[in-house]
Amino acid sequence: MSDSLYTLTVDIATIDALGRNLYSNAAAVLTEFVANSWDADANSVNIQYDRDNDFIKICDDGSGMDLEKLNARFLTVGYHKRKLEGDVSPKYKRPFMGQKGIGKLSAFSIADEITVLSKTDEQEAHGFTIKVDELEKKMNEARSIDRIYHPAPIKEIPSSTFPTNHGTQIKLSKLRSKRVHLTLNAVRRRIARRFDVLHYANVPKDEGRFEIIINDKAVTYEDRGDLQKLEYIWLLNGFKLPEEAKTSATVFQITTEPDAGNSDWNISGWIGSVKHPKDRVFDDDTETMKNIIVLARKRPIQEGLLDHLNYDKHFTNYVTGQIQADYLDENGSDDLATSDRQRLVESDPRVQLLYKQVKEAFKTADQQWSDSRTTSNTKLLYKTLPEVKKWLDSLKGDSKQAASKMINSIAKIDSISSDDRFSLYQSSMIAFTRLQQHDELSTLSEVDSLTPETLLKILTSYSSYEDVEYAEIVRSRLLVINKLQNLLDTNALENTTRDFVASNPWLLDPSWERATENIVKEKSFRRVAKEEYKIDFTDDSESNSRVDLKYLESTDRQVIVEFKRYDRKVKINEIRDQILRYAKAMTRVLQQYDESKGEKHQYPTNERGIDNRVNIIIIVQGVFDEDGEMLKPKTANSEVALYNAKFLYFSDMLVQSSERYKEFIDAANEDDLVGHAIKAVEDYCKNNQSS
Repeated sequence: MSDSLYTLTVDIATIDALGRNLYSNAAAVLTEFVANSWDADANSVNIQYDRDNDFIKICDDGSGMDLEKLNARFLTVGYHKRKLEGDVSPKYKRPFMGQKGIGKLSAFSIADEITVLSKTDEQEAHGFTIKVDELEKKMNEARSIDRIYHPAPIKEIPSSTFPTNHGTQIKLSKLRSKRVHLTLNAVRRRIARRFDVLHYANVPKDEGRFEIIINDKAVTYEDRGDLQKLEYIWLLNGFKLPEEAKTSATVFQITTEPDAGNSDWNISGWIGSVKHPKDRVFDDDTETMKNIIVLARKRPIQEGLLDHLNYDKHFTNYVTGQIQADYLDENGSDDLATSDRQRLVESDPRVQLLYKQVKEAFKTADQQWSDSRTTSNTKLLYKTLPEVKKWLDSLKGDSKQAASKMINSIAKIDSISSDDRFSLYQSSMIAFTRLQQHDELSTLSEVDSLTPETLLKILTSYSSYEDVEYAEIVRSRLLVINKLQNLLDTNALENTTRDFVASNPWLLDPSWERATENIVKEKSFRRVAKEEYKIDFTDDSESNSRVDLKYLESTDRQVIVEFKRYDRKVKINEIRDQILRYAKAMTRVLQQYDESKGEKHQYPTNERGIDNRVNIIIIVQGVFDEDGEMLKPKTANSEVALYNAKFLYFSDMLVQSSERYKEFIDAANEDDLVGHAIKAVEDYCKNNQSS
């Protein structure tokens, strides 16, 4: 037998699979070592995160390990703590977080040198250094007997190393820079969000205080960064946030049903929602709040719950949270978590129960969220513009009920800005007065759920009236809202938008009251050439390009309209190539048509050879460069101007068409409460645009 003090037995494939390839960042590694400190009955774990000097150091004042335990526990991969030591720590009776005995391998994912020092109260300090290059060399030996690695012992350990006379210190050096890229704030945030132990920092030491310190500053609830961003929070089954966990969110309570045969199998914790989806993103970190972390034994057991719930309501775009389900990690039961703690064994009844309970909580929270946001938005409207409240209060009976329902339906629409919401209030109030004048308010009152889609159907029937322009404004805005809301099938929504604009071309240009020639919809240029111009067109990529809409103005100007889905990130290079194909194809059609009539081409072309009769409009939500940055409209338009093209933004449609009813608004007299209300909303929108 070898006389070496230490022996590590593991093959290199195990280290790769469970260490280097399983953990992608420093915070994930530090999570494993913090859990070890908790299990060791430490009162504090102090982390020095120093990328500049190429090391990370983790020091705790836990029970420590003697020579035998260093070999049997730390240097043994797969050491099963709970089978060999029980379910809780000896001193503070903490539920052990560790189970598989592989967490220490995480160090190999970010460091090529690991030094471990440890001391118990009864024995002297011991320590060793693992050098990954030496370990790899050993693990690649041909004979199994040679694939044994003996870490180099630390011969002298100063007595000052352990001020409390016990504990463990781990130093990670020769760091792998690509995996140690997180900022200090990001590391603090990730650690804070991965443990439900932060409140232990305030309990007396002899009662189990546990404090996490990073670079001499304690990790607190403030470091989490999520609670401060919440608009609403739902506490599950009597869960209480610690006093230190400050949030200004409106609080709700939710109760879920435990397992029928196990009354203690239930969830706790919280679900929260932010005001805007973008609020779930941190400026200095790629990790976001766009998920629910599931904890068992006060540490994550699954970090991607939303991906497994099959709950596709709009609410999930705003939600985050931390759910505790200790029944997923009970002692003596099968281990449900994968090694990376990203997934659970979904066939297990406990996991199915978790999903059922969370869905139950989501349904309740979703409804309360929708109701609360509606109430909040209507209160904001009445507070900002008392003229609207005065108008509503002046209505009686069914008229008041219909108007309130209309306002509330707009208030509950999500994914729009406050300015867009106020614009929609204004447009809908105009439409309401037209319905009222034609004694058709019953169409609003009879609808149980007045969604944007339902409003669109009601207002579509308005197209035969003399004042169709007012209803059309509302419909155009509702189409955009429908895009934002994803209430209709994406393809159908694009067709609906295209057909609506085809019937109301003044949305694209206020001077167009109606199309002057037959409208071409969803045809290739080859078909356009054959059917509209009676000419044969060469079969190639340009001729087979399909056009969404094409108009012919009285000035012989050909207008091609291309729609892009509202939530699509339109890249400038991609759209520029597409528009060039359109422009060249339409130019060829016109020139070939001129020649077929025996006329020489007499229309000028621009420097790119595009016929000046060809004009292209691309309707988008935004245009982006190749790095994903949104281009300013002026910059975007300059990129396509040479092809006689321009971008029209969905948000500009209302601005273009608003002049259509300006005369009506300005004509409001002193007794016209709805006129004053509409004028007040218009002024509000204008002031916000100019500010």
